Amino acid sequence: MSQKFRPEMRIRRGPDFKATLRRGEKRRTRYFVLYSLPDTGGVTRIGVITSRKVGNAVERNRARRIVREIFRRNRDSMPAGLDCVVIASRSIVGAEHGDIEKALLGALRL
Repeated sequence: MSQKFRPEMRIRRGPDFKATLRRGEKRRTRYFVLYSLPDTGGVTRIGVITSRKVGNAVERNRARRIVREIFRRNRDSMPAGLDCVVIASRSIVGAEHGDIEKALLGALRL
């Protein structure tokens, strides 16, 4: 399977974010809060929310890139047809990539 992070794998629309946050299952980790909602589309999608509480623009963008990269590399082992919204917390800024990956994969295990 291709390792590209195609646009259809990303949650982009506000109503999709809101539906996942409203009806999705919530899992809290040290680095983020994950909401997951089964979707009938068949493609697992991810959206990342980073508020200004996380840090400056550089830190917020780095957090988003790390989460998306972990998703991209591990999406074959994730359940199909799932919408995921990750809300980053301040502790993600100084965290190691491997620790974030372990937390995300652990939270996605249904």
